[in-house]
Amino acid sequence: MVVQELFNVGTEFLNEGRLETAMDIYSKVIARDPNFGPVYLNQHNVYRAQGNLLKAKEALIRFLNCPLTGMTIDIIPGIKAQLAQIDQQLNPQVPQQVK
Repeated sequence: MVVQELFNVGTEFLNEGRLETAMDIYSKVIARDPNFGPVYLNQHNVYRAQGNLLKAKEALIRFLNCPLTGMTIDIIPGIKAQLAQIDQQLNPQVPQQVK
């Protein structure tokens, strides 16, 4: 099975809510082709659904470090916005107390 087909199978599991199975498939995709960027976006979605913001951020950074095969550069601002949102969630500003 080629990487794209394997990725598609993982995405079917993701869409069915079978997150652990999807992640197992995505691990196989990465083992075959660590530069297959879309897999990191889907991993990000799984980690966000699980509430694991650190792993979600790591997945987005990995995506940004991959060649954009099959994707357009127009996606980059959206990814950067998601990274900023995760950073804000991980590091909320503590309101200063008034003395």
